[in-house]
This record gives sequence, structure tokens and C-alpha cells, in this order.
Amino acid sequence: MNNQPTTNCYKNIIFDLGGVLINFNPRHVIANTFQHESRIPWELLESVSSQEWLDMDRGTLDYQEAVERFATRYPRESFIKFYDAVHEALAPIDEGVEILRHVQARGYKTYILSNLGQRSHEKLSTIDNFFSSFHGAIFSYQVKTIKPEPAIYQLLLNTYNLKPEESLFIDDLEVNINGAKQHGIDGIVCTDHATVREELKKHRILP
Repeated sequence: MNNQPTTNCYKNIIFDLGGVLINFNPRHVIANTFQHESRIPWELLESVSSQEWLDMDRGTLDYQEAVERFATRYPRESFIKFYDAVHEALAPIDEGVEILRHVQARGYKTYILSNLGQRSHEKLSTIDNFFSSFHGAIFSYQVKTIKPEPAIYQLLLNTYNLKPEESLFIDDLEVNINGAKQHGIDGIVCTDHATVREELKKHRILP
């Protein structure tokens, strides 16, 4: 990222959800969920980066089949308890939502591009007015492709007729930002929200 202030040519700000606008911390969930048990099953963390979890996000594997597969590696009830707790813990990140509201107040169109399973989407949809302020959203489970696969970025551009050079993407994973850049979409890696705010100031998106 250029450290010098740049001329602002952006019209569209695209947000990831997990780690940017929505809290997603499986390690914290495991620690809290199993804190009163004799042993904390840290191995469950491996499930989050597994092919099965990715396929649930992709919408090509349903929850019940995923449970059957995970049950071959982890105690069934422990995995179900963990998976339920992950979804119950999904909640807006105040710092991220504040950035979103400031960006929207300055007239930018805002979009979501998220690797998200159906159950997570249903949970987040219960949060009043969370999705309603966006101009559009692409959720991986609905389109059967996930970041950083090229198809999901192209779907976003095509669906909402966005010009890549007018779009800026904020995601917590550098690999997903790199995928966006392959389509001409600039990006900010959300290592923390103070960094995001500073980068948006450099781009003259925030004052």
C-alpha cells in the first residue's frame, strides 16, 4: 500500500464480514464454551480451516453431512457444541461498524463480499437493519464459490455493474485482497481497525 496520500477515485467500498464487521474468533469460543470441562478440545480449531468447513461456506455441503464427516475426527457432541457456539457468538464489531457508517455517511456505496455459510447468514439476518444499509452483497454459499477464487470477485463486479478501479475492498486476509487485486480492485488488509481507518484517510475516503 502506498504510504503517500492518493487521489480518491473510489465510489464503492466492499467489506468482508468476519474479522472486519463481524466478530469471528473460534479460539475464544472454544475457551469459553469448554471452560468448565476437564479438558479444552483445542483440536476443534482445525475444523474451521478444513475442507468441510470451506464446503459449507461454498454451499456444496450441508450441515448434517458435515457433522457426519467431522464425527470421524472429533467427538460428535463436542463438535456440535462448538459449531453452535461459533454461530451464537457472531456479532457486529463496534469499530468496524463505525467505519462502515462513516463511509456511508460520506456518500460511498457499500457492498459485502463474504465467505459465509447459510446458517451464519441466517444468524446475522436476525440483527436489526444490519444488511439493509448495503447496496448489495455476495455470499459464498449462495453462489457456490469462495474467496480467493476468481469467480466470486467477477460475480460481484458483474452483479452490481461495478468498475474495479472505482472499488476498494477491506478483508482481514491478505490472500483475499490479493485475489481482488487480480481483478483490478484495490484493497486494505484489516489487521486491526485503527490501521483500516488510517488507510482510508490516506485514500481521502475518511477525513
